[in-house]
Amino acid sequence: MTITLTPRQERAVQQAIQSGAVRSVDDFIETAIEALAPGEAGFDEEKARLAGSRIREIRKGIKLDLQGMSIREFAHLGHKY
Repeated sequence: MTITLTPRQERAVQQAIQSGAVRSVDDFIETAIEALAPGEAGFDEEKARLAGSRIREIRKGIKLDLQGMSIREFAHLGHKY
């Protein structure tokens, strides 16, 4: 199967790999498929707990200095470029 990504989608995949959220493109695709496909037992509490734990681990050490801006203003800074 051939999959064509937009430049934005490709950047999202590369950022996920660089941040350590996933290890490879294959891992990214597998994670996305698992997130979209309903499980046989429905909501998996253990996977949700592990995902939350992983997110907290990734966020460790990340500081956000808004310099007096709202989060919305800060988010839109990147749209100027």
